[in-house]
Amino acid sequence: MTDSETKTTRGFHVTVHGERFTCREVSGLGPQGDGGLPGQVLTVTLTDCVLTDTPKAQEWALSAEAAPVVRHVKIEETAGGAAEPLATWYLSDARPGEIGDHSTTASNHETRIDRLTVYAEKIAPDLPV
Repeated sequence: MTDSETKTTRGFHVTVHGERFTCREVSGLGPQGDGGLPGQVLTVTLTDCVLTDTPKAQEWALSAEAAPVVRHVKIEETAGGAAEPLATWYLSDARPGEIGDHSTTASNHETRIDRLTVYAEKIAPDLPV
């Protein structure tokens, strides 16, 4: 068996405005996920994201460049062809803060974002918003 046959493809599904997009990596969901102290702003970084046919989610993500829009966000960690997510987090009052390189291709309705920093008031694992 080769290394490529033994690797499990991991990724993340991010849902905003009822629209889902994918990211290769998400950081910042760890220990700060306890909700933090009152008034504390929590930081989550989404890396290598692809938004296809998700106009509302794209508008939310790109609002980092103008007036950030606040929304509830669900992040699910996925692996390979697993039917259920490995873990789920809910971000309350999340707003995009900083956006790295991004590009949009009109012909296939796709936006790629290299890095998106999101600020949230609370991060809760496995609880509905």
